[in-house]
Amino acid sequence: MAGIFITGTDTNVGKTMIAAALAWLMRRKGIDVGVMKPFATAQKIFSKRYKSTDAATLAKAAQVHDSDQEINPFFYIMPAAPLVAARILNQSTPSIADAVKAFHKLASKHDFMIVEGVGGIMVPLTSEAYVADLARDLKLPTIIVARSRLGTLNHILLTIKICRDYDLSIQGIIINGMPQRPGIVEKNLGPVIQELSNVRVLCVIPRLKNLTYKTIGSSIKKSVNIDTISGR
Repeated sequence: MAGIFITGTDTNVGKTMIAAALAWLMRRKGIDVGVMKPFATAQKIFSKRYKSTDAATLAKAAQVHDSDQEINPFFYIMPAAPLVAARILNQSTPSIADAVKAFHKLASKHDFMIVEGVGGIMVPLTSEAYVADLARDLKLPTIIVARSRLGTLNHILLTIKICRDYDLSIQGIIINGMPQRPGIVEKNLGPVIQELSNVRVLCVIPRLKNLTYKTIGSSIKKSVNIDTISGR
């Protein structure tokens, strides 16, 4: 199955908006793209149609009519790692096999899949599995989303190491939220990452005032040929 897995160096790094932006760009090129966030957590349910705001954003960007259960099969009303949320709520945790099965069922309806993880690559989904396990079992190339602020180099290199430990194929890195007038440290972030990790920085997204998946998509389009991500 053709697709990509979006992970991040941490939570709130912009994974959902970037995943949605990529879905929006592919849909504009006529690609039948499906979207999925297998695990999601939140303080409250977003709407009658979507439990997760992330699922709602992804669905809107991809212009799909798949059900909320298909896009986000596992949801916890608790803003924490899925394993932690399940224990606090006294709920059982699904197996990774359950998530993979749900993925393949949805993927059969589309030509390309964009799957967003939850938090960072080592967030525990169950007592036995992490986001990295899910990414490996889905057999999708991974894109890492990172911040541009101080400390991100450490987070990026740690994420890359875990991806390689799990034999994940890393398609590249997207640096999100670069200041409009970056200092000398920010300007050197991309080249240093590529030198130390031998992983390509796909693009650098500036800090945008009007932050939507469309504005992010327009920024991505300036640096990345979407065909290289979709495999066309």
